Amino acid sequence: MIKNYCVVGTGSRGISMWAKPLVNEYQTTARLTGICDNNLGRLMFAKTELGEQIQTFTDFDKMLDSVPCDSVIVTTKDSLHDEFIIRALKRGKDVITEKPMTIDAKKCRAILAAEIETGRTVRVTFNARYVPHRTKIKELLHEGIIGEIHSVEFHWYLDTVHGADYFRRWHRKKENSGGLLVHKATHHFDLINWWLGMDPVEVAAMGSRQYYVPNRKPGHGQRCLTCNVKDNCEFYLDVSVTEFKSLYLQNENYDGYYRDQCVYSEDTDIEDSMSLIVRYENNVQMVYSLTAATSFEGWRVAFNGSKGRLEAFEPEAFIAEKNQTDLGIRRQGTIRRRLNWESTPYTGADMDSYCIRFYPLFGGGETFKIPIENGMHGGSDQRLRDHLFLSDVSDPLGHVAGSRAGSMSCLIGVAANTSIAENRFVTISELLRDK
Repeated sequence: MIKNYCVVGTGSRGISMWAKPLVNEYQTTARLTGICDNNLGRLMFAKTELGEQIQTFTDFDKMLDSVPCDSVIVTTKDSLHDEFIIRALKRGKDVITEKPMTIDAKKCRAILAAEIETGRTVRVTFNARYVPHRTKIKELLHEGIIGEIHSVEFHWYLDTVHGADYFRRWHRKKENSGGLLVHKATHHFDLINWWLGMDPVEVAAMGSRQYYVPNRKPGHGQRCLTCNVKDNCEFYLDVSVTEFKSLYLQNENYDGYYRDQCVYSEDTDIEDSMSLIVRYENNVQMVYSLTAATSFEGWRVAFNGSKGRLEAFEPEAFIAEKNQTDLGIRRQGTIRRRLNWESTPYTGADMDSYCIRFYPLFGGGETFKIPIENGMHGGSDQRLRDHLFLSDVSDPLGHVAGSRAGSMSCLIGVAANTSIAENRFVTISELLRDK
């Protein structure tokens, strides 16, 4: 049976991750029947990308009244996820939403209540689960390789290309994104929750804006296009080229959104350096950090248990110093290479596999090599879509995530934001209680 899907939100993710594949790859099981956005210009751009047969709407309810729809895919700004999720559920539709499911506790509780009330389902698109390297970690822990898990160490690094981009988009305001501890780290917290098969209990956090600060670039403007110091700024973004122009610059008159806001803006309120302690069930402890201004991209994790230690390291990319802050080059893919920035001496050789290492408690070791796959996000986007849009894909490790996974991951970030603001430990249970 072919299911009908509507997409609300036609930014780059909505078009490339969802709308285009629905039109081009899943014709036997899925059909895109409508797209919706409050920006008419972006809608028209999406239509040129998808074909004239796709109906477009600026009114969400009118779309659901006008076209057949079994499930709504929500790819709007994070702060609006709850609005469209709940409206879709109450119209009898299932929902697929981009991460994070939402940005604060009140909105999270409202989504969970609406799902129960309507009997419909919410799926959260945690594509990070689908990378083979990360799936192998899940398999090994599930098989009990380290025995009873005691603690976790998890550290994520964003380079000064990727990290900076969060400070020039709508993500730079917590009212839109919940900050990086919600918008970005929800991926990371979900991985830990999924790997452990446990729920978080309590969170304490610290965070600050250390690198993308106004005094780093005196005389900066509000956006790159009209900035007086753009010729001497390593974060200058030219929105007059490629898809930036057609998707954003030419459509600013519809909603006033600038894609090239200054990374040094005074009114930015998100952090670029964050650290957490999280207590899980059975007193399992996790220490976590996220840094948005490093010279490389990647992450590392370690699990300590009664039988030993499991370590994984994934250097996603290394960028030469001369290209560190050139987003345009990075987007072209010419310098986003998988290089081991820990190798000694550093060779610059491309990697063809990632390693997971197990260290038994009383000596020795074992290495598991997992080949690196091509495709967006290591092939994970395709696997995620297959799980959602094909009917014959098995799911023995529970890759598909529902509203509970969406809640537990974003609420770690919400608890961390609260902890930073109030200087205290915050329990997940208090966030789930109506106030």
